[in-house]
Amino acid sequence: MGPKSDVDRIKEIYRAEREAERIVRRAEDAAKALVAEAEAAAGAARETKRAESDRRARELLETELAEIERAARAFLDASRLRTEEWVRRSERSIDDIADALVDRIFPP
Repeated sequence: MGPKSDVDRIKEIYRAEREAERIVRRAEDAAKALVAEAEAAAGAARETKRAESDRRARELLETELAEIERAARAFLDASRLRTEEWVRRSERSIDDIADALVDRIFPP
């Protein structure tokens, strides 16, 4: 076989270009698939992180709410005890005032 003709060389170049284009298309498709997979993984990671953050915030709020409820309960209990003590101390005075008023209205 003798030297290749220009037509054969052009055919070879054409085939090589087509093969290169196929390789590039496959590489682009593979890259697109990798990007889509990475985006999906990033989205899932974001969602997981957001869910974890929401859970921690909810737990923190529940803890704070429980502390506020305990403080409110303690305040109400202390107020109730003070009120009951005041009523016990005041009952005798109220009874004395009521007796005095009854004695004024209905003298013995």
